[in-house]
Amino acid sequence: MGLFGFLKPSAYIRQQAVTRGVLGGSKRWMVIAVLAYSPRLVRRLLGRTEMVVAREPMRSGQILRIEALGDLPRAERKAMRRSK
Repeated sequence: MGLFGFLKPSAYIRQQAVTRGVLGGSKRWMVIAVLAYSPRLVRRLLGRTEMVVAREPMRSGQILRIEALGDLPRAERKAMRRSK
């Protein structure tokens, strides 16, 4: 859990859930483990969320062009998250 793990109660609960529930066989802690890890699992399975880049009204006669940028480097992804 690390030196300051006690500052995060959720980390302690997850650790106890794995130790006592998954490895220890306690049904109560097993349920807590499922509840604690299911949001992470769902996020990982569903992938990234969509991102709105621009929103502008279109007039008749205008053309919309959509291009994929591909995978951005890690530093650019972090910068985009900070700018939100």
